[in-house]
Amino acid sequence: MHEQHVKWQHDHEAWLGDIDEWKKELNLAFADLSEVKIAIRDSLDALESHANTIVESQQAITAQEHVISEMIRTGESKTREDLEATHAQHNAEHEQINEAHQRIKKHHHSVIAEFARLLKKYREAV
Repeated sequence: MHEQHVKWQHDHEAWLGDIDEWKKELNLAFADLSEVKIAIRDSLDALESHANTIVESQQAITAQEHVISEMIRTGESKTREDLEATHAQHNAEHEQINEAHQRIKKHHHSVIAEFARLLKKYREAV
C-alpha cells in the first residue's frame, strides 16, 4: 500500500510539473495572439489593396474599350502599334495581378485551414 502511495505522489508531482510547463506554453501562445491579430489586420489591408488593383485594372480595360469603340465610330486612325502597346501593357499587368492573386489565395486557404483546425481542437472537450 505504501509503495502505491509513493508512486501516486510521484505521479502527482510529475503531473503538476506538466501543468506548470503547459501554463508557460499557453501564456506564451496568449502573448503571441497580439502578433496574430496584427498579421490578420495586415492581411485584410493587403486584400483591400489587391481588390483596388483589380478594380483599377478593370477600369483601365473599360477605358481602353471605349477608346477603341470611339476610334471605330469616328474613323480615327490611331496606329495599331499604339493599341498593341497598350494591350501588351494591360496583358502584363493582368498576369502580375493573376500571379499575386494565386499567391494570396494559396496563403489565405492555408492560414484559414490552420486557424479552423486550431479552433476545432479548442472546441473539442478536453
